[in-house]
Amino acid sequence: MANWRMWRKNSAPVEPTPEILESIASSADDGLAMARLGAVMAIKNKILVQAITQPDAFDPSIYLEPAKEVITTLAVENLETAAAVSADLTRARRLRGEAMFKDDYRRGDVNNLTIRLGSLEEVARRLKENLTNEQWLRALITEAHSLAWAELSREMERTLDRKEAIEFGGENYEEERSDRLRQFINLDLAQLIEDQTPEY
Repeated sequence: MANWRMWRKNSAPVEPTPEILESIASSADDGLAMARLGAVMAIKNKILVQAITQPDAFDPSIYLEPAKEVITTLAVENLETAAAVSADLTRARRLRGEAMFKDDYRRGDVNNLTIRLGSLEEVARRLKENLTNEQWLRALITEAHSLAWAELSREMERTLDRKEAIEFGGENYEEERSDRLRQFINLDLAQLIEDQTPEY
């Protein structure tokens, strides 16, 4: 019975040290940067789709709601992962000795799991906070727009150059240019978007 009480006492959560709190903050900064990049790439592909289906003047406002949906999805993913890490942390506090297999967490893993859990929860909190920060969302959309059109320009140049060398060229270059552009939009750009659209 004495050993059982000692085990229970030692397995109880303790207040994170300043070093662990600092690691959590640093890890959360990195996690938020990665989440933001994921959101930018998702919105970039939405902009590419609009370039084909609705080739009107760019209006950042129409991407505010899609941006919020992407950010919400990322926040939920972080919280779901945090729940799994929290369960691992609870088990790790109870187990001594060396791990026997992957994901067999023990007392020696408690600090790392604590940092990971704190980071995931902090990233989710910051993402949720930014859902009401229109300036932050618009900056994200503007960056996505720049990436979309840079990518579109590069792909257009490569495709038109390749098709010019293979299928076109000669004296009718200017007359055939509109045909090349139309073919690019209808086929090549659609394939580019399909290949690069993430699952959100």
